[in-house]
Amino acid sequence: MPPFLSRPAARWAPVLLTGALAWPGLSSAHSLLLVCQPAADNMVQCKGEFSDGSDAAGMAVSVKAYDERVLAKGTLGGDSTWRFHPPEGEYFVRLEDGGEHSVEVDHTDVKP
Repeated sequence: MPPFLSRPAARWAPVLLTGALAWPGLSSAHSLLLVCQPAADNMVQCKGEFSDGSDAAGMAVSVKAYDERVLAKGTLGGDSTWRFHPPEGEYFVRLEDGGEHSVEVDHTDVKP
């Protein structure tokens, strides 16, 4: 035991250290959310955000065919939304943060 720790403090040091190391992971654990709905002028509007309520402005969004061909792409605006004309046929919308988070919405889930 280090001389600067009393016996009770030494007993709790591993627990406190483990908690301190785990806390940043717990506080930053969140997932990316995406909702797409029909909008005016035969367009679809998608809004992205994180589960902690923070916005997803500036993140990459793409519309893809099921064979992964990119049909349209852009970035979420300052209000975390992006609008596009839906393509003919089947597609899905993918929102990515450029790191570990991504989320997809299938065209069948684009509902008012």
